[in-house]
Amino acid sequence: MMTTNIISSRSFAAFYRNLAPIADYAMQYARELGFDHKALYAIELALDEACANIIDHGYEGEGKGSIDIELSTENSQFIIKVEDTGKAFDPDCIPDPDLTSPLDVRCERGLGVFTMRKLMDRVEFCRYEGKNCLLLGKLLP
Repeated sequence: MMTTNIISSRSFAAFYRNLAPIADYAMQYARELGFDHKALYAIELALDEACANIIDHGYEGEGKGSIDIELSTENSQFIIKVEDTGKAFDPDCIPDPDLTSPLDVRCERGLGVFTMRKLMDRVEFCRYEGKNCLLLGKLLP
């Protein structure tokens, strides 16, 4: 049986200048939960990548929507739910990044999802009611 404890939720306008306030908001609670510096860095980087991708690819530019963040704990994980109303996104359509070719011939797509999956213990995407939903989970210390 899953036990979800919602800590807080907040909405931010989808501007690059809000990436730092979004990170600060989530990191405040992550620190309170006792994550070490390495885990805090991983959480912040994954969240920053997710939100930048929403602005870049979901909304195709700044100021065209919002990024809704809900922080919770679920069983043994800190969960960051990130929602937006941008273009539908299916991460399974993004090929794994080429990490071996010379930089000047690599495709730029796919590194964000790859990075999030490497940094976090749980990365799930879904779409419902016209919204993209991303769950980023990190095991509690």
